Amino acid sequence: MTTKAALTVAMALATALPAAADVNVYSYRQPELIQPLVDAFTDETGIRVNVAFLNKGMVERLQAEGRRSPADVVLTTDISRLAELVAAEVTQPVESTLLADQIPAAG
Repeated sequence: MTTKAALTVAMALATALPAAADVNVYSYRQPELIQPLVDAFTDETGIRVNVAFLNKGMVERLQAEGRRSPADVVLTTDISRLAELVAAEVTQPVESTLLADQIPAAG
């Protein structure tokens, strides 16, 4: 995913969130890989991004936190980790016309 596409997705997700001064991200991505995205998002929106970088255990952490989880967004390193989060029912669907317009349908 290009930086522009990733920024578009992040901004679309943030617009789905209640107005907040911060966005909390749980990430499997390496810090140096997403820091430019985080910086660009903050520059564009003025919203500060707090990132918890995890090597493993995101599902368990989200399950333990339950509805009290501060996580607004999760970033994974591959589709299998995303599928694991969905299967564990620790995610929620995102409905966004911006995302639908920017990401081509599969098929």
